[in-house]
Order: sequence, then structure tokens, then C-alpha cells
Amino acid sequence: MNLEESIKGVLQEKLSDGTLEKIVAEQFEKGMTTAISNLVGHFGSVNKAIEKKVEEIMIPAIDRHDFSTHLVKLDSILSDIINSTALVDNKKLLGNFKELMIEDESRRVIKVSELFGMWCNFVSKEVETNGLEVVFDDGPSYEDVEVTMTVEHEEGRSWSDLKKANIIFECEHDEKMSVLIPISNWAKFDGGKWDMDSKQPADINSLRYMSSFEVLLLKLKRGFCKIQLDIKEMEECVSPEAEPEADYS
Repeated sequence: MNLEESIKGVLQEKLSDGTLEKIVAEQFEKGMTTAISNLVGHFGSVNKAIEKKVEEIMIPAIDRHDFSTHLVKLDSILSDIINSTALVDNKKLLGNFKELMIEDESRRVIKVSELFGMWCNFVSKEVETNGLEVVFDDGPSYEDVEVTMTVEHEEGRSWSDLKKANIIFECEHDEKMSVLIPISNWAKFDGGKWDMDSKQPADINSLRYMSSFEVLLLKLKRGFCKIQLDIKEMEECVSPEAEPEADYS
């Protein structure tokens, strides 16, 4: 028996005992597994179709959901953390956190004169009264402190559309109240509106050190609120809210 006859004999034997059918079945199963895996894999068309349907259902549901209750829960959790740590007496952290979480989506533009007024209110509440004289016109009170607002433009390239400036709120009596706000403007896109460039830290630890006015600036920046420079300079006299202690000597 030559080689050709031997091959024919073996092939006939395998066709008769079902070996060939078994091999074909195994390979077909592997092919089906690979094909389905490719279809439902990350880049498969079936997976993309599933993602599209899930997206169509979930996004409207998320848009309709009221997350205000979650904010209350988050506030409660943070309060528990503060009360169980060394920060139990530091109410400033919790107060700043609450204020920062209240978004004001309606405010898209704020005039610098309006922002200056907000800062003056902050100075009135927080200004140092040591060194101020007590006046008795309508009962004892501290003398007013003088504050100023100026906008200083930086020298830039004549060919550049990017303009930079600084808004300076200054209190000569109490320098801790003074604030410098860097701003920038792209003439082609922003028109007369300016963006705040101040980079206030927003981590949870920094909140305990931020003043209420710094939190306000951070909220405005996070809300993409632009500044309109309706005035370039301004002066004001601010009356401290603190009252002198009575002296019965």
C-alpha cells in the first residue's frame, strides 16, 4: 500500500467514525464565541448599541432628579466629621462649605462697582477696630475707615488680543482686608467682559482659612461669572459694625 492509499484509508475511517463532524463542531463553536465576544466587546457594535440605549434612558432620568436632598445629607456627614475631630470649634469650615455649595446660576455678569460694594460690606463686618477712634455723635461708634477701588491695566503686547489687569480693593487701616483680583480679557471673544484669574485653593482644608469674601470670589469663578468694568476707581467710607465696649470709669 502506497502513501496515497494510506491517506485515503485514514480519511475514510475518520469520516465513518464521526471525528470530522466533531472537529467541525468544535471549530464552529470557537468561531461563534469569538464573533460574539467581538460584538459585545468594548468596541463591538452590540456594545455600542447597548451604550446608546442606556444613555438615552439614563440622561433624562438624571436631569429630572432633584439632588438637593443629597446636599443636605452631605452637609450632615460633614458636620458629623467636624464634630468628631479636633475641628469641633471651627464653624468657619462648615459655613464656608455650605456657602460654596450654593450655586447661583443666574449670575453671569457682575459689575466691578457691585463687587466693590460686597467687599465694603465684608470690611464693615471684619475690619480690625484697634487704633480707631470712638465717636459719640449718635451713641458710641468707631470712626469710618477709608477704602478704595482701582483697576490697573498691565502692559501687554500691541499685537496680542489678550489683555490683563488687576482689580485692587484696598483698606489702608487694615491691610488684611485688602484684595487683589487678577483679571483677563480676550478682545475678540469677551468684548467688554473680563474673567477672574485668581486661583483660590478649593480643597477642604483650605476652606477653614478662607474669608467669606474669598469664598464669594471662588463661587463667582466656578460659575464662570464675568466682570464688567463699569468704573475704574472709587472711594468709600465704611462704618465698622463692631461697637465699642462701654467704659464706666
